[in-house]
Amino acid sequence: MRNYLSFGGGVNSVALHLYLLDEGWNFESVFVNHGTDWPETYEYLEMFQEWLQKHGYKPIVVLKPDVGTIEKRRFQNLYDYLYFKSLTPSIQYRACTDRFKIDTIRKYVTTPCFMLLGIDMDESKRAKLSSKKGIEHRFPLIEAGMNRNDCKEYIRQKGLPVPIKSGCFICPFQRVAQWIELRNVHPELFCKAQQLEKKSSERRGKNYFISGIGKPLNIIVDENQRKLFEVDKYPPCNCML
Repeated sequence: MRNYLSFGGGVNSVALHLYLLDEGWNFESVFVNHGTDWPETYEYLEMFQEWLQKHGYKPIVVLKPDVGTIEKRRFQNLYDYLYFKSLTPSIQYRACTDRFKIDTIRKYVTTPCFMLLGIDMDESKRAKLSSKKGIEHRFPLIEAGMNRNDCKEYIRQKGLPVPIKSGCFICPFQRVAQWIELRNVHPELFCKAQQLEKKSSERRGKNYFISGIGKPLNIIVDENQRKLFEVDKYPPCNCML
């Protein structure tokens, strides 16, 4: 069966890509560009594509979503879709994972196939065996006994920088420190997040990004200005990348 690597541009998927190359796997790496990853992820993807080309490896295939609505509108950008629907992403409603990532990859792959996911030993409880619609999950990092630190070291040994944790800038799994960082580093994206939250709340009533607190982003960020803790401290995105 064919092997596909679900590439997210974060530590684990970069390390997994490098590991598969070293081990001689025949695989195709696919990245879904839904337009809402942190800019650093897109920059890393571009740099990594150049590194792959320089060393004679196949490039990562970049896919664009094509998501329709009952209003007969179609969207490639997750933010534009959510703004049109007046929705903020939530733990319960994961359009980024389901409609904009998983469905996009499913439409592209040739089945039956293996989907190689970058889950490491530290996250082994997330590694759930699955075989749906001809796609079977595999976890090569776990099979190799690699944890998060191993992945970072593997990347460094190749002379490459360690990427940031992958994820959307409007990810509902981000903690306050990530929102503070977004406002400090990418204020234009923080503004877009606020606009989405405001539009959603006006239509749906206090539909805030950070559930359980009952306050909008700008107030929460202002109340929690403090030293940022490490990016790795917030829970991993359910995209399994």
